[in-house]
Order: sequence, then C-alpha cells, then structure tokens
Amino acid sequence: MGLLGALWIFWDTRKQGYSLESSVRWAIGTFLVPAAVIPFYLMQSTIKNKFRKSYPRDPRDVTSHILLRCPWCGEFYQGNPEHCPFCQRELKID
Repeated sequence: MGLLGALWIFWDTRKQGYSLESSVRWAIGTFLVPAAVIPFYLMQSTIKNKFRKSYPRDPRDVTSHILLRCPWCGEFYQGNPEHCPFCQRELKID
C-alpha cells in the first residue's frame, strides 16, 4: 500500500511541476508514513490549486482591448496594427 501511494505521489508531484528532489521527499514520506502524509499532501495540493486558479500565473494581454485613435483620420481601432484599418496610413512611428 505504501509503495503504491509513494509512486502515485511521486507521479502527481512531478505532473504539478515540483522539483525532482521535492517529489522524492514526498514519495519517501508516503512510503514510510502513508496514513499521515497522503491526507496532508491532498490537503495542501487542494489549497495550492485553489490559489493557482484564483490568481493566474501567466500574464494577460490587456492591450488588445484598448481603443486607440488614429492620428490621421481620428477613427478608433483595437490592437497594434501597422496601418490604420480605416485610412490605411502607417501607424508605426520610429
């Protein structure tokens, strides 16, 4: 039972991005004291996943929703095009 738990914990920690050293520690702890380590691991894993879902680690592109005004025709456009979608004049200024 301890060996199966240790293998599962090792696999799960590696899948979640833990370092090899940390995964081995979790697996050894699970092998030696599975009744104490497995509930603790599941509890901390659940808390960590809830935190990760509420605060994404990847930055978001907020500039794609900003409206900019063309300096030539005055129309508003989104994104970062090289030419105005309305008057086709160049927007990139060096």
